[in-house]
Amino acid sequence: MKRLRWIVFILICSGSVIPLLYAQSRSELQLGSMVSQQRLQQTVHDLVKCGNRLGGTKSGDNAAAVLMDRLKSYGFKPEMIADPQKLTYSNDHWHLQIEQPKRLGGLIQHEWLAGYSPSAKQESLRLSFVQSPHDIDEDSIGKGAVLIDQHPSKNLYEKLTDAGARCILSYVAMHSMAYSNWAMISTLNESDKNPVPVFNISNLAGQRLREELGHGTTVSITYSCKTTIVPGKPKTVIATLQGQADEYYIVCAHGDSDSGGPGADDNASGESGVLELARIFKLLMKKNNLPPPKYSIRFILWGSEYFSASSYIKLHEKELKKIRGVINFDEIGIGKTRNCLYFEGNDVPQNDDLLRLFERVGEEFVGKKGFWKESTTNPSQGGTDSYVFLPKYLDYLDVPEVKIPSITVFTAAWNEPKTMRQTRGWSSKAWKGNPDSVTLDYSPYYHSSLDIPVFTTDREPANMIWGVKAVGIALLRLLW
Repeated sequence: MKRLRWIVFILICSGSVIPLLYAQSRSELQLGSMVSQQRLQQTVHDLVKCGNRLGGTKSGDNAAAVLMDRLKSYGFKPEMIADPQKLTYSNDHWHLQIEQPKRLGGLIQHEWLAGYSPSAKQESLRLSFVQSPHDIDEDSIGKGAVLIDQHPSKNLYEKLTDAGARCILSYVAMHSMAYSNWAMISTLNESDKNPVPVFNISNLAGQRLREELGHGTTVSITYSCKTTIVPGKPKTVIATLQGQADEYYIVCAHGDSDSGGPGADDNASGESGVLELARIFKLLMKKNNLPPPKYSIRFILWGSEYFSASSYIKLHEKELKKIRGVINFDEIGIGKTRNCLYFEGNDVPQNDDLLRLFERVGEEFVGKKGFWKESTTNPSQGGTDSYVFLPKYLDYLDVPEVKIPSITVFTAAWNEPKTMRQTRGWSSKAWKGNPDSVTLDYSPYYHSSLDIPVFTTDREPANMIWGVKAVGIALLRLLW
């Protein structure tokens, strides 16, 4: 140890380390200055205009074309990969309104049609409320519409349709303000045989209708919908920044709004982050401010969350050892209660080195102008593409097990705050909360009809900037 200290001391005195540290610092500052809020926001707007971007649909194909054009304009030669076929759906249009009593005519706003709902011609139906599967009464339901205060499970959906329900209205009560006047979106069983549509409505609308029905008010609705449920192939877009070696890092985000909603935060924000990093690194190399990296970077926009990443692994199973790490963006567009950047997966041993790097970056820049106010690593939660590259999922895919560091960067998760015990040995100096726990910030618009730019990425554009800067600085330290 003493010998190592002497070597470091001699290098510093000789001037060998200081220029290196200065060059690194200069590159990091330059990268930070190149992150464009306007570009990040505009990309989100452009993607949301395409629709829900579900893999295998026209909307998804249009969004993939936008990504291809954007990457080409940066100087890449991107690939568009057609993933295996899967059943897809498109909600082409719908209509839902309270017909009687007239005083409730404007009650339903920001509703959303559940995924894999069938088409239905316009008709008027009397509405009744069902508390649970045990309360289903065929006589009271008749061939009418049903209101429920939960997303329909497969069992409940089947029981309601067997009892004669022709349309279902669903709302979900939350303790937070999420979904107060907008709908949390659900998805039915992945099938083209579902018999009746489900409309997701807001908490306020659902509770008011329940109260009216409880007081004996006769409520009738009018509805219609047109959907398309057919097989399709999600399109995954890949752009490679060529390095000095065959091994590579993946920087990725899922390109679909997996809920089927507008998906500005989840996950056009993540897509925008990937594109912005690709643009900046390509430009830095073009201007000779950076040499080629030690290892390549593959910027990947998955056509369909989990599905496309799984397909990629199956397609590249013989070269998984070439993947040095995966950095996944998922929801970097909002954070309701904190200004925190999270780095996920600190309970996975193979993530240690990569997350220690992100932890250091978080601590070095916290509170500085243009950077995050808090940062921390956190234990695994699941539910995003980084987990596809970990041993448990690789085993599920029946491919050779390779220990690939795989993490997710985010600013919000789920639809209400979540406090979890911090992994032992992980307590960031940049975290302002209890050092023994982590409180994950949330989005009140998670998987909802109002996950649109005006309420998420336009309201808190700094979050996307922070995500891009943190990953960019980490990549500079890893590869240059």
